[in-house]
Amino acid sequence: MIAPKPTFLYFFLIIAALMQRTGRSCSPKRLQQSFTTMAQDTKRDAIIETAKKRFSHFGVGKTTMNEIADDLNISKASLYYYFPDKLNLYAAVLQTIMDEEQADEAALLKEKDLLKALTKFLESRTESIIKNHNIIEYLRNLRASFPPELETLFTLARTRDIKVVTAIISNATKAQGVKVKNAQKTAELLIDCFEGLRHAVFNPRTNFTLGKTEFYELLKREKELVAIFVKGLAS
Repeated sequence: MIAPKPTFLYFFLIIAALMQRTGRSCSPKRLQQSFTTMAQDTKRDAIIETAKKRFSHFGVGKTTMNEIADDLNISKASLYYYFPDKLNLYAAVLQTIMDEEQADEAALLKEKDLLKALTKFLESRTESIIKNHNIIEYLRNLRASFPPELETLFTLARTRDIKVVTAIISNATKAQGVKVKNAQKTAELLIDCFEGLRHAVFNPRTNFTLGKTEFYELLKREKELVAIFVKGLAS
């Protein structure tokens, strides 16, 4: 059974095919600390951070492993020692983005009001999309088939999203008396609704450039959906 794609990564898969981006901007700064003196884990983190900066500035497709090695002032062989190819490095960058999102999730669980907590969840995801879209839009090049390195991340990302929304709903059942028989099943349903809404909003619009306006337009629709969803749970 093929695992469904996660909320925000799958969203990019849908919309990335609609996006066309060209041109380059400023180059990432070289690391100040000598790569050869770093510990093994630090070296790997330095490679991921450097790749993330270059992917963000130039796009993944326009970035080569040679350029990343040059930014670090190391040989290409040294880079390949840690990451056998660009796909594996790209997967590591996506993992870092997911970890950054997870670090912000604790604040969501402090909010006991269901509508406010879900709204903050959506706002957090939207800001992450805007911040990292030039990295994740590379998924459009892989939409026909996903390599195992990314399938694993997709499953993990969806699981995390469901876990967070489940916790938000569970908090509300205790604080607000919202009646939910199965918080996890309810969370899965809500996330599926988000994905369906994103399909409906973006899929028919094949010839336009996505920017903050479009992302915030979607956020507005998502908030409307959440309001209806919460009202239904409270009734």
